[in-house]
Amino acid sequence: MLVDVDRAAVVLFDMQLELIPLLLDGTQLLHNTCWVAEVAREFDLPVLLTEHKKLGGLSLSLHEAAEGAPRLEKEHFDFLREDPIENHMVSSDRDQYVLAGAETHVVLFQSAMSLIERGKTVFVLADTCSARNQADHELGLARLRQNGAHLITREMFFFELIRNSENPRYLELAKKYLDGRYIR
Repeated sequence: MLVDVDRAAVVLFDMQLELIPLLLDGTQLLHNTCWVAEVAREFDLPVLLTEHKKLGGLSLSLHEAAEGAPRLEKEHFDFLREDPIENHMVSSDRDQYVLAGAETHVVLFQSAMSLIERGKTVFVLADTCSARNQADHELGLARLRQNGAHLITREMFFFELIRNSENPRYLELAKKYLDGRYIR
């Protein structure tokens, strides 16, 4: 199964200033989540930003990259246990969810399980999620895969959205987002 531009939405989890320095490659993760937010905007995909109540504010650069995206606060690790988030998701006509952010083995895992239980297709950007240690990140990815989430990369995400090198925007977008050219 491929990510479908007409069916997909993106959720970026808990990229908050107090958490980023604690994550493996936290600075790179922030850069990658900004990339995902901007690519999603290029393709008019809905983007949702979550913010865990106890971890302070979201990174300004991510907030700017995801301009206009709703930013919803949560207390639960499973984001669908929050009424405002569940109401937001229920009102969506999307049945594919692309997940990224922090932390792989906690928030992404628990939220992905809730989405899968509701019959949604979940794609996790394996190169755009992290944890505070390598074991938790790797085991989180393994459990996600074992439980039905599709693991993909940012580049796979891009190519599944664009689908064709004859797309009139292919060269423009490839130059902007691929081959290390993306600068934020």
